[in-house]
Amino acid sequence: MAPYADKAPGVVGTVLTLFILGFIVFPLRIWIRRTNQSWGWDDVCMLLAVLPFIGLSVVCLLGAFSGIGVKEAALSTDEVNTALMWFWLFEVFWCLAVVPIKLSLALTIGRLGRIASGKQPYIYAIYVLTAILTAITMAGMFYIIFRCTPVSYAWNTTTPNGHCQATEIVAAIYYATTAINILVDWVCALLPIPLLWNAPLTKQAKLSIGFLLSLGVLASISACVRQDYTTALTLSLDKTRNLGDLVIWGYAEVGIGFFVGSLSTLRPLFVRTSAMPIPGIEKDGEQELYELHGDSITSLTFNRLSAIQPNQLSPVSGEIESHFQHYTMPHEKHG
Repeated sequence: MAPYADKAPGVVGTVLTLFILGFIVFPLRIWIRRTNQSWGWDDVCMLLAVLPFIGLSVVCLLGAFSGIGVKEAALSTDEVNTALMWFWLFEVFWCLAVVPIKLSLALTIGRLGRIASGKQPYIYAIYVLTAILTAITMAGMFYIIFRCTPVSYAWNTTTPNGHCQATEIVAAIYYATTAINILVDWVCALLPIPLLWNAPLTKQAKLSIGFLLSLGVLASISACVRQDYTTALTLSLDKTRNLGDLVIWGYAEVGIGFFVGSLSTLRPLFVRTSAMPIPGIEKDGEQELYELHGDSITSLTFNRLSAIQPNQLSPVSGEIESHFQHYTMPHEKHG
């Protein structure tokens, strides 16, 4: 068995941390969307990401115990080949996981288009970018799988009559996928600003929605760091050790996307479990406030207490998806 040393513990720590965080928030996402009857294509995409994300996690863990991140001098030839095999699987599962996660983030941003009047070009732009990302990533995955004949020659160069395409092509694919991923992450992080600017939501709601969606920029930071290690890997003489850095930051990019993509949908949960002031009705120049507690809203300003059920509330601007919803009281007159 390959030694468990050098950067291998860092791989395991990264995987376990992000995997646990992701599968804390993902079930909550499913519960909120089903409870609020707001299931959408962004949820479908994130659901499709679950199996490849689990596969990626397993591959990273097994790779960490099979030589990835360990100095090549401490490994036998067979152990080096095994480490390279796990890294090859890492590349394949990374492509399979990152595409539905980025699609989910883009479609979540697309929900804002329903309340952002006249901002459809922004939505179309992120859809086009995500389509380009999907095409480049999937093309890169198939190239990685079939660039060597036989396939096993990618990690075992002693295979008889084997050969691979030029490594420069693989490097170019890495650069292209990283660049488009970073671009999509930043667009998803910044796009809520123009979309929410004139939206019929409170300032508090705009800030909370924008903050949750902008957390996706953390994934782009991981992608930038991964790009540096990709460049270093092509010049390195200690490949298996440097693969540890590439796996850590590559997994972080996917794991952060999976975590943040689900976290951004949990705003209704925070609203339900905390008291949130909601603008109410003016009476004699005085603003009546209501406080949300669980499933009812209680009047705070006047001596009388009125429990108002959620079905008495009307959403602003017609149809707004549940985790972007903000309610105001229906207009009524007090005698």
